[in-house]
Amino acid sequence: MLPQPQAGQVGALLTCAGVTTEQWQAALRALQSEFAWQLEKITLSRTGLADVVDLIGRSDHTMSAGDVAALCGEAPKANGHATHGHAIVGLLLDGTDHSGALAARACRAAGWRAEIAMAVLPNLAVAIMAELASRSHKCLGDVLNVLPPLGRRSRGSPYADLADIVRRGCGAGPYAPAKLRRAVRRCIAQAAGFPARGPLSWYVQFILVRPLLRPMRTFIARTSLARAVASDG
Repeated sequence: MLPQPQAGQVGALLTCAGVTTEQWQAALRALQSEFAWQLEKITLSRTGLADVVDLIGRSDHTMSAGDVAALCGEAPKANGHATHGHAIVGLLLDGTDHSGALAARACRAAGWRAEIAMAVLPNLAVAIMAELASRSHKCLGDVLNVLPPLGRRSRGSPYADLADIVRRGCGAGPYAPAKLRRAVRRCIAQAAGFPARGPLSWYVQFILVRPLLRPMRTFIARTSLARAVASDG
């Protein structure tokens, strides 16, 4: 998940920023679980799943020098990579407060100054999405290989075409609409590391069951503490 040097530019920028490999890895680890959680929620809907497929198709497997320019305090440039990073943040971390808290968490983990938190978040998002694209490449490629050509309806790339098919609620090739969505989401789930459960299972687990478990855990903890205090007495 590290940016690979391209003619030494990336390495030079990271050195300029005083960013070590260990710091970069720590920042990425601080964000991975949150991004996986957001991906799990977003891909439950047809539109969200299509948006993620579209982002995967636009993600490179390495970062360029422009992606890490913010680490040196340079103003974000209106290039494809910067736009892509902000698009990822906008989709997965909808809300400035949420984004700011997550960026601050990454900075604490890496030992970076707090003022670079929001500047570095899009760059980290690009790195995480690039890794997701790399991990899902083969699985999604198997789906893409059996899709029929769209001709004039094509959006210019196989991933964009697949995203458009999913967004419209259509099937393609050997896949019926629901089967296609399940296959695509399963690929993303395997790559991101979250269970490929359906909307009903997710709703029962996180909306109905999990809120009930919290007070139960609190009650058990308090009861255990009270027994321990009583036995000591």
